[in-house]
Amino acid sequence: MAIKVFLANSQNNQVLDCEPGFTGECTLVAESRIRLDAKWKSGINNAAETIDIVTPKPDESIFITDLLLTSSKKVANSTIVLQFYDGTNTEKIMEIEGETAPVEFSHAFAGGLPGWKDAILQVITDQAAMYVVTLVAYIKVSEDLTKTYSEWSADR
Repeated sequence: MAIKVFLANSQNNQVLDCEPGFTGECTLVAESRIRLDAKWKSGINNAAETIDIVTPKPDESIFITDLLLTSSKKVANSTIVLQFYDGTNTEKIMEIEGETAPVEFSHAFAGGLPGWKDAILQVITDQAAMYVVTLVAYIKVSEDLTKTYSEWSADR
């Protein structure tokens, strides 16, 4: 016999931690919000170019949870840059040289990597012969929880 149980906020009786399960019925959830809310996008650089991997909605931000980046081959004097850019401010996350071996990089950010208001996640390659694939797992952050660049910079 099933017992109908739910968790509610004592101040406003809003149901907490209840998500529709595979049957469509509300299921009590005890899971990380990152696992529940994560989305993913990928992009390919196949020239010396800058591509936008994840662009937040206006006035919102993104929170990076995982990153996978690979290149097809080593290329002399090649560099791959991963950065946040909002049209004014740029913050380089990392720079990888790809001249001694193909790049194979993956990382799960245990604490996450937050961006700031309108900051786009970009990948920049500087060699046309380099074929780079980037896969990013991220969470969309709502406008009311999003920080400006100044607030974000002060917190790091």
